[in-house]
Amino acid sequence: MMLRKRRRYVLSTHWVDEVIFKRSIMKRLLYFSVILLFLSNCKNDTDAVPMDFATQSVPGKWLLTETEQTVNGKQVWQSANVVQPEYIIFRSDGVILNEKEEASCCSPQILNVNNKAFEIKPQQPVNYTQDCSQIFCGSCPVWDIELKGDVMVISKCQTPRAKYVRK
Repeated sequence: MMLRKRRRYVLSTHWVDEVIFKRSIMKRLLYFSVILLFLSNCKNDTDAVPMDFATQSVPGKWLLTETEQTVNGKQVWQSANVVQPEYIIFRSDGVILNEKEEASCCSPQILNVNNKAFEIKPQQPVNYTQDCSQIFCGSCPVWDIELKGDVMVISKCQTPRAKYVRK
């Protein structure tokens, strides 16, 4: 009779060991799965921003058509100078140029197109309108751009908004 009890004890211990072993394997699999999930959700913040910017339909030549002015306390759009048209050119890497394909020394670092931020990272050499080492730029690192088809409205910090059409 003693032998029988002992045998049951050995069997039950084996069963307990097996359950503990299975639980430890399940915990390891769970931890491994959670780690993989976190790693797969990590994204590289230095993704190719210019490629995303190029898909936003912003690159190209744009003509200034109107500026927003305050008249009698209300914001109204007024036509731009048609005698001397003003153009702005966006390269696919986000660099902003004038008609002579020269950049301003005080260009923004970020373009916020329809609430999506794009960091300007020149992929080609940039010619500037003047020697930028002698220029002090006011702080306007972000331009907000509302883009609807071939019409673009740009907000630059403290200046009035400007409306452009694609050319």
